[in-house]
Amino acid sequence: MIQDNTIDTTKPLRKSDIAIRCVDNEAILYREGEKRIHILNPTARLVWELCDGAHTVEDMEKTMRANFSIADGRDVMKDIRQTINEFACKGVLEGKKG
Repeated sequence: MIQDNTIDTTKPLRKSDIAIRCVDNEAILYREGEKRIHILNPTARLVWELCDGAHTVEDMEKTMRANFSIADGRDVMKDIRQTINEFACKGVLEGKKG
């Protein structure tokens, strides 16, 4: 679970100044004027798209299960929280972490 409460992990919100470019099944996130990029696989891309301030982690889990073939025993919530934490650490979500 994410320890930093300055990032809203209940309904995470992506920063509006982050651009996205889709290449095949992956997505590239970047901010104009910065030299860093972030490459997302299809599942991370879906989590990113759902970081709109309206979807909860539970909503994200339902969407992930509906869009991908996921084994019943797979802890999707853990994977989603880890992805959100990565986004927060990279500074692409609203809040102070990153």
